[in-house]
Amino acid sequence: MTKRIIYKTDKLNLEQKDIDFESSLKYAELLQQGIFPKQRHFDRVFSESFILFKPLQIISGDFYWLAESNGLIYLIVGDCTGHGAPGAMLSILISSLFDYVILNKQVKKTHKILREVDNRFIESFSSPEIKNKFNNDWVDVSLCCIERETKTIYYSGAMRKALVVSDKSTKVLKGCPYSIGGWQMESNRQYGSIKYKYNKGDMLYLGTDGFQDQKGGKSLKRYKASSLHRFIADNSTHPMSAQKELLNTELKQWMGTNKQTDDICIIGVRL
Repeated sequence: MTKRIIYKTDKLNLEQKDIDFESSLKYAELLQQGIFPKQRHFDRVFSESFILFKPLQIISGDFYWLAESNGLIYLIVGDCTGHGAPGAMLSILISSLFDYVILNKQVKKTHKILREVDNRFIESFSSPEIKNKFNNDWVDVSLCCIERETKTIYYSGAMRKALVVSDKSTKVLKGCPYSIGGWQMESNRQYGSIKYKYNKGDMLYLGTDGFQDQKGGKSLKRYKASSLHRFIADNSTHPMSAQKELLNTELKQWMGTNKQTDDICIIGVRL
């Protein structure tokens, strides 16, 4: 009888801990969302846009960032290593680093921004007491600087690409083959920059690898980036809000009864 009472008590305690943990994650979700730009911020800058943001575990290692500085529009989408609480903490840290480098230090060129953020990200975990306990995980980033006056996109990517769609034709802007952070990786990283002239009405898409890596279909395979780019291009004639719903529907149909495997984030804007 005593053993049974203890078992019930332990079970109740575990259930309460689960409830408390989920409540704390829900509150953390509000805090994380508080630092991300809202749809209304996109509406002030772009004629049309959508935010497809689907965390795997309530809070996300994926993040997005938007700001105007010196007549330039900066749009960033990133993917921190891992998901859940650790990934979300990293997303907040690196968002603050972009705040500092772009808005405070007024660094303008995209490749220099990534270099500065990379240095400061690594420095954040360089003290011996932290370095011995932390792997210094990394962040994959797409960074666009949009200059409306000259209709130019300046793009720098850290293991990520961007997609521009114009009249169903597509242009993939490629980034560098290494991430932000990770002192165990390349010791001397130089991030490059791509200059691309766009036309009014062209659409720009930035995203993480969550959608393209999602397993599904009859063979339980990855969706793939090429399939995602083709789907976006094929549906680019629809309004941005409709494109978001079409992507949502495509994801659900592809997943079927399978579970989501990673955080998902795709941002689309009409230039």
